Amino acid sequence: MLRLCNDIIFLVLEEFQDDIKSLFSCLLINKTWCEAAVPILWRNPFKQFLITDESLKILFNVILSHLSEKSRNNVKNQGIDLFEFQRPLFNYISFWKHLNLNFLKYMIIKNVTIEMSNRYIVGDEVLKLFINNDTKFVSLSIPRMDFFHILGSENCFSELEQFHCDNNIDSDILEKLATVNTSLEKLTFECDSTINQGIIKFVKVQTNLKEIILTSTKGSEIYCQTLEELLIKCADTVQHLKINWNPVTKFLSYLVNLVSLEIIDCFFKINENHLEKVSLPHLKFLKAHSISSNILTNIIENTKGHLIEITILHQTEDDGKLIQKIYQNCPKLNYLKLSLYNSDISEFQNLLKNCQFLIGLEIVDVSVEWNELFDVLGKFSPPSLFKFKFSAEYFIWEHKLESLKSFLDTWNDRPSMLLQIIITGLRGFTSSRIPWQHHQQGPRQILEALLRRYRTNGIIKRYDIGGTDFDDFEWIQKRTPTYTLIV
Repeated sequence: MLRLCNDIIFLVLEEFQDDIKSLFSCLLINKTWCEAAVPILWRNPFKQFLITDESLKILFNVILSHLSEKSRNNVKNQGIDLFEFQRPLFNYISFWKHLNLNFLKYMIIKNVTIEMSNRYIVGDEVLKLFINNDTKFVSLSIPRMDFFHILGSENCFSELEQFHCDNNIDSDILEKLATVNTSLEKLTFECDSTINQGIIKFVKVQTNLKEIILTSTKGSEIYCQTLEELLIKCADTVQHLKINWNPVTKFLSYLVNLVSLEIIDCFFKINENHLEKVSLPHLKFLKAHSISSNILTNIIENTKGHLIEITILHQTEDDGKLIQKIYQNCPKLNYLKLSLYNSDISEFQNLLKNCQFLIGLEIVDVSVEWNELFDVLGKFSPPSLFKFKFSAEYFIWEHKLESLKSFLDTWNDRPSMLLQIIITGLRGFTSSRIPWQHHQQGPRQILEALLRRYRTNGIIKRYDIGGTDFDDFEWIQKRTPTYTLIV
C-alpha cells in the first residue's frame, strides 16, 4: 500500500510538471513528497533557472559537487583548484533529461576564470557526469563544437525528441546521430550561407518530425531553397513550421498537414506565385511579420476556415483587404493580433460583426485613429470578446486616455475584461492636458488610477501596464517564474 501511495504522489506531481512554484513547495512537505518532486524539477533545470551571477554560481557548484575523486584530481593536476564540496543527498545529474550544452558552456566560462585550455579540461570532466551508458536524453542543444566533444556518445541520444544546433556543428556528429535516432519530433536549426551536409542527412532519416524551426542568419537564397526542398521530404509529419525568410519555392504547397505557420523577418523579395494557390486545410495558427498583405490574403483565403489564432505585424497597408479576408475565411477565430492602419477601420468593424467567437484582441499601433477605434470596439465587440491588449507610443496615451475612458464606460453590461496597456517609447508624457487626473502625477500613475477605478467598478477584472512579461495572447499567467532548485 505504501508503494501504491508513492506512485500516486508521483502521478499527481507529474500533472504539475509545468507549475514550478507548486512543485517547489512540495519539497518541504516531507521526505516522500520531496523524493517525488526532485526528479521532476531536475529534468530540465535550465528551463526554470534564473540567470544571475549568483544563481549560476550555485548551480555550477552543485554540478561540480558530483565529480568523482578521479575527476577532481585530474582537474587539480592541471593547476586548477576550484572546489571542495560535499556530495549532495540526491544525484541531481541522474535526473537530467534535457541537455543544454550551450548553457553548460556559458556557466563554465562565467565561473572558471582561467585560460581557455584549462576551461576545456573542466568542460570534459563536467560532460562525463552527463554522458554515460545509463543516460537517455530527450532533448539536446549543442553550441559551436569547440568546447564539448560528444562523438562516441551517440547512444545517449537515441531517444531524442528535441534537438537544437547551428550550422557550425560538426557534420560527423549529425551523421552519427542519424544512425541512432530517426524519431525526432522537434528540430531547431540556425543556418548561415553554407550548406551543412550533416543536417541534410540527419533530416532525411527522420520519420516523425512534427515541429521545425529554421532561422537563416545571412539569407542565402540557394541555401533556403535547399532547406525548403528538404522540408518537402517531411511533408507527411510536419505540423508546426517557423522560418525567417520568404519562401523561394512552392514547398508550402506540400505541407498540407500544417497546424501552425510562422514567417518572420524576410530577407529577399518573394515570388508571390509560390504562394498563390497554397492550400493549408488544417492550419489553426498563423503568425507573420513583415510579410506583404497579398501573400497573407492568399494564405488565409486558401485555408478551410480552421484558423483560430492570427498574428500579423508590419504588413503593408492594403485598404482593409487583409482584414476582409480574415472575417470572410476565419469564422472560428478566437485570437487576433494586428498592426492596424486608419484605412482598416471600416473593415475592422465588419470583422467584429462577423467573428462572433473572438475572445482576445491585441492592437499594435501603426497609424490608427484611436478615438475611432475605441468607438468601434465599444459598439461592435462581439459578446465573447473580453481580453484586450493595446500597444502604442507614450504620446498616443497622453492624448487618448479620454477615448480609452469612453470605451471602458461602454462595458457596463459585459463580462469583466482583462486588459493590458503597453506603452512604448515612454520618455516623459506630461498630464497637464488631462483634466480628470491630478496634474502632478506621472504617466504610469495616471493610467494606473484610471484602470484601478474601473477594476473597483467591476468593468476590469485584471489589468497590467507594460505587458512585457506575458506571452502572446496571455492576459493572466505571466511567464513562468524561475527558481534555484537546491535540496
